[in-house]
Amino acid sequence: MTKLGALALLVFSILAAGCGTLPDARPFADASATLAVAVKSSGQALTDSLRDAGSAASSSSDAKAYEELVGKFDAAWAERVKAVQGVAAYSEAIADVIDAGREGEETVKKVGDSLQGLASAVGIPLAGPAVAAASEISQFIAGRVALVRASRKLEEALAQAQPAVDRIAEHLVEDAEKRLKPTLREAHANLVSSIKSPYDADDNFAKSFARQRDELRAKALKDLKLVPQLAEFERVQAAAVASLKERDQKIEQASAAYKARLQLVAALSPATTAWAGAHRDLAAAVREKRKVTATELVETVVELKELAKKVRAL
Repeated sequence: MTKLGALALLVFSILAAGCGTLPDARPFADASATLAVAVKSSGQALTDSLRDAGSAASSSSDAKAYEELVGKFDAAWAERVKAVQGVAAYSEAIADVIDAGREGEETVKKVGDSLQGLASAVGIPLAGPAVAAASEISQFIAGRVALVRASRKLEEALAQAQPAVDRIAEHLVEDAEKRLKPTLREAHANLVSSIKSPYDADDNFAKSFARQRDELRAKALKDLKLVPQLAEFERVQAAAVASLKERDQKIEQASAAYKARLQLVAALSPATTAWAGAHRDLAAAVREKRKVTATELVETVVELKELAKKVRAL
């Protein structure tokens, strides 16, 4: 081969390497699918645990109120399951688009359609006559969908989709703070109140015991006939203390269970944020023609699974 030919081959090789190929997006899609499965199973663990704890309710009215709260939590979690299933479907669709390795109007349209489908799954309406009067987040996402569809290249479409993905993740985090956590807190308060109720008499006795004991002891010192009465008084007091110890143990167990459930719900937020971060990395990988990583998302899913195990073991 002549020097000129070798130089031409070298230049061609450099240009070909510079063009690169689109990365494998399967790690992103697979991690998103695993997240959806983990959220669904975590919800089942939570509602099962809450219903098991409800057996401690001391009255029918307490039990009814508690069951209503569990139903409220279950309904909110069902919406979360639908949302993360939408996340998984969107991630799978984007991975398919990247795997196809094509550019052009049809490709960016698929990205836009997938983003609109994600918004719908999360409960953010973008279509219909009500859009003009829709919430600020609906208007924002609709605007990003329009920008995605107006893109010319896949990497541009994914970059335009990222702000919408971030807002959707923020929306899900806010929902957990506004609905899931408060409902758990209400259910715990109801349960603690129900546990305390049967022990009210012993609690009232224990609170007034110190004064009455001191008075009776002072009298017994002057009148030995009162000693048996004092002994009986202290026997009843010991029974009350044992009863209250039993109550406190039940409350302690309920509080530990509440803490475990709350940790599981709280773990949703970093997992959701990690998914938005994985999407950002995916967009960058497409632009830079490099490997896709979803390490942080995978780690948060592992944490969700571990916390769900703790809740099931309650």
